[in-house]
Amino acid sequence: MGEEVLEGLKGVALFDSDFRGFQEIHNVWYDPAETSVEQIENALKDASTYMGTEK
Repeated sequence: MGEEVLEGLKGVALFDSDFRGFQEIHNVWYDPAETSVEQIENALKDASTYMGTEK
């Protein structure tokens, strides 16, 4: 579900998805000149798929 959000987000260059248990995990590579971690988090929150960020 989060993949659709990330695919349409400006500045996201690449991502991969995996599952741990029942959680979908995304690794995201992005251009900080075009988007920010906060914008990515907010897009996932708006889609009700956000559970947290590991840095």
